[in-house]
This record gives sequence, C-alpha cells and structure tokens, in this order.
Amino acid sequence: MVCQSKKMMIIAEMMQSRSNANILELFACIESIRKQIPISTQAVLLSQNNTNLPDYLTHYNIDITHIELPDHAHTADPEYIIKILMPRVKTFSPDLILSNHSSFGLSIVPLLGFGYGASCITGVKEISISDGNLIYSRLIWNGKYETQVSAEKKTTAITVLTGFFTDNIHYNKKGKLIHLKPTERLEGSIELKDIKKPDKSDCTLDHADVIVAAGRGIGDIENLDRMKKFSKIFQRSSIGGSRPLIDLGWLPYPLQVGVTGKTVRPKIYIACGISGSSQHIAGMSGAEYIIAINIDPQAAIFNVADLCIVEDMFTFIDAVLKIIRDT
Repeated sequence: MVCQSKKMMIIAEMMQSRSNANILELFACIESIRKQIPISTQAVLLSQNNTNLPDYLTHYNIDITHIELPDHAHTADPEYIIKILMPRVKTFSPDLILSNHSSFGLSIVPLLGFGYGASCITGVKEISISDGNLIYSRLIWNGKYETQVSAEKKTTAITVLTGFFTDNIHYNKKGKLIHLKPTERLEGSIELKDIKKPDKSDCTLDHADVIVAAGRGIGDIENLDRMKKFSKIFQRSSIGGSRPLIDLGWLPYPLQVGVTGKTVRPKIYIACGISGSSQHIAGMSGAEYIIAINIDPQAAIFNVADLCIVEDMFTFIDAVLKIIRDT
C-alpha cells in the first residue's frame, strides 16, 4: 500500500547552556517515521535570554522557525506560547505535532491539541505504520504494560518519551531557517508574576558516572543512609531519587530523576525500590547500563534494565557491603 505524504511539526524548547538532546531525540523520532512513509517536516524551536540556534541543528533536512521570546514572555507561560504557535499550526496544517514528554511538552501539547481540535497522546515510545495509519506505542499501568493506539482525528498531538529515539542521524542537508522575535504583548487570563530558580546545591547528578537512585520502596527516610553508603563504593557516584521521595521531602529537588526532574545519562544507573513509571524511565533510560533491584518480579523498571535483580534491596545491598568490608 502506497502511503500519502504526511506533514510533521516539531515544537521544542531550546535551553540555555544545554546540549539540545531533547531536540535531537525529536529529530530521531521524525527520522524513524521518514523510513516508513514520505513526510515533510517543520520545527518550531522556542528560546529566550538570547539563546542562539546552534548551526548543527540546521543540517537535518528539517525547516526550522526559531522564535526568540521577548523579555516579558517565558516558556513557562503556556497561554502565551499557544498564542504564538497556533497561527503557525493552522498555516502548516500538520498531520502530527510532536514535543518532548517534559514539563514544557506536557504544558503545551494538551492545550495545543484541544485548541486545534487534534487527538492528544502522551508518553509515546514508538511509532509504526499499519494500513497507512500511524500507530503509537505507550506504557500504561505504571509502565507494566505497553499498548498500541491510533488516533481518530486528522491531526494528532503527541509527547515523546526520552530515551526511546536515540539513533544517530547522518544528514548534511540544510533546511530553511526563519528567525523571529515577536515583540507584542498578548493579553490572556494568566499573568506570569515571577520565575524562581531552585536553590543551588552541590548536586553531582550531571557529572556522575554511577547514580544510585532510591524509590518509595526504601520504606523510611532513615534507610537513605544505607543507600548513601552503597553509592560511595563507586567512584564518581551520586545518590538520586524518584519523585515520591522528593515530594515527601526526603531528598532535595535537584536530585530528582524524571520528567519533572533531571534527565541523566550515566555509565551505570542503579534503581533501588523504583517501580518504573514512564515519567521516571523518561529521565534515566539513556543510561549506558541499567541495574534494577526490586522485590516485585513484575516491576516495570525491569522492562528497561540490563540486569534485573529480584530481591529485597537491603538484603542485596547489605550483602554487597559485607563483601566489600571482607575484601
């Protein structure tokens, strides 16, 4: 069956002093579709604080509109962003709108989908084609199961999980580049008063070769000391945590791994007592080697782990620490 060409529209946030890995993953997602059906693609990349568009992003055979937000605007103001994006979406009339499964994407995609009358699917990990239709794979039931869904409407707006589209793309063909800097003030029902950055900390997640991450399965805050002792047996290591521990106040926010925390790519990631929600997996699936310790053999974290250890985490950790002491 010959598939008709489809229009793809990427919407992403450019972060100052970041590697733009989020954008490259969306480009890789587009490439996975391009291998299956003919497509045309536009990308709308939003930035602020005079963040320049790196030249290498223009060499992926994708037309880019770089929108530099004015000082009075912010990507944390979804209503303003939607008003900037909607005219461009209507002009291009895409079949698929893609953004990252991140705080930005989860704020923008549902609003944009609703306003444009599109189907909305979050947490997509794979896209395939069946009878000319796009089929989206996503995790459900806290990541224990995977389901395939299709959309009923002409346009679909999706968020793409981190770590599932990582193929290197080799292009040296420049797409068209448009640079815009809107100056108008768009009145809305939301007024953004202030943006407060988290307090600085000595967090080493970004530089750690090994991350030992604790989940709700550790049971009690006092058990964090045992986790920290375990992490110290590795060089260049750091402790991390899933969102429930941060919400409980057991660990500071800069140590949170996941969609609403940090995205990490260490050499080794050791998940201790973490069930494996899609939000957490999105933040750590890019690790080179993943070890999961969980007493539940059906824990979703095992679906992405290279080494699965079905055991009480402290039985395992205490045994390892004893071996270290005795050698």
